[in-house]
Amino acid sequence: SNLSRSTGGPALSAREATKVESTIVAKAQDHGDTDTSARLGGRSDESIRRIMDRNKGAIFAIYNRALRKDPTLAGKLVFEMQIEPSGSISGVKLVSSELTDDSLTQKILARIRMIRFEAENVVATTVNYSFDFLPY
Repeated sequence: SNLSRSTGGPALSAREATKVESTIVAKAQDHGDTDTSARLGGRSDESIRRIMDRNKGAIFAIYNRALRKDPTLAGKLVFEMQIEPSGSISGVKLVSSELTDDSLTQKILARIRMIRFEAENVVATTVNYSFDFLPY
């Protein structure tokens, strides 16, 4: 019992934290890297996925209408979109489509152009996104 009571006292409280000095901020200011656009990033994958999931119902409604006319419609649609800081989509480009109905593909891309994201303090973000369309 004598050994467990004698733990050396408050030895850990006498330690000091180590200070580190950095010249990164000073060098960035010397090179003129104080522009906020250089420090801004793009939109997060999570925020993009959240908004796309909110609009998935409208996109799949277009697919389901086309599916009534052609029950064999199925495939993956991959597109690239550019999302502006204001939240608007400034460009949608088809990367690939396994859907055989070009009219359906164009309707889906038109609906995607209508999606509005939240305005954020970010740079314009370009992202590839895909939908898998499968009949029931």
